Order: sequence, then structure tokens, then C-alpha cells
Amino acid sequence: MVSKVSFIFFVLLAITACQQQMEESVQIMQKSSINQYNWNSRLLLINIDNTENELYRSLLTFQIENFCEFEDRKLIGIKFENGINNAYFTPDFISNQYGMWLVGYDGTVKEFSEDQSFLYQIFDIIDEMPMRQIEMQNNPSTC
Repeated sequence: MVSKVSFIFFVLLAITACQQQMEESVQIMQKSSINQYNWNSRLLLINIDNTENELYRSLLTFQIENFCEFEDRKLIGIKFENGINNAYFTPDFISNQYGMWLVGYDGTVKEFSEDQSFLYQIFDIIDEMPMRQIEMQNNPSTC
């Protein structure tokens, strides 16, 4: 009798372990690469240690106050917390570093900063980019 109970216990334990591993695999399969935005959007990535981080709070406020400017420049903000984001794979350049990265249409890092003053320079940096110059000529800003 004990051996049947032990056998059933181990089978249930194995099933539980397999189910957990499958759930983790599904989560990984559902993640996307930030490269999906190449040639369509610019990215402002932030990697923080926690959501109470002052840099993160500043970014949220800045995004809300400058919604039109973000839309106009096709700029998308993506947050990583300790290098982890549930929707996106972590880019190699983040590698245990905290701060903000401006990523251009081509998928390369254009600027990096650990300082919130970067937020007040970001639109000027983008507006100096050649592709942005063309965008501004073809579609003047309504912001």
C-alpha cells in the first residue's frame, strides 16, 4: 500500500514539475524581440531596480506630459526591471546596467544616460536625426 501511495505521489510531483516547466516555456515563447520595432518606431528603454525608482517616476511623468511629442516622433517607452520584461527579451546592451537607452529606427543605441536630465534632451537628439528631419519636412508637427 505504501509503495502505491509513494508511486502516485512521485507521479503527481513529476506532473507538477512538468506543468511548471511548460508554463515557463510558454512565457518565453510569448516574448518578443524589440527588433520588431526596427524601421517603424524609436524606443526609449529604461532598466530600473524597482518601480519606486526616481528615474522611472520621472520618465512616467515626462511621457504623460509629452504624449503628443512621443507619438509625433514614433517613440515608444519600454520598461525593464532588473533586466526583465514579461513581453520582451532583454537586449544584450542592457546587461546589468541601469539607465535609459534611446534606440533608433535601425535598432542601434543612439544615446545612453543614467540621469533624468536626458529626458529634456531627447526630443532635440531625435530631431537632429536624418530620418526625423525628413519626417518633419513631410509631416510638420501638430504638437
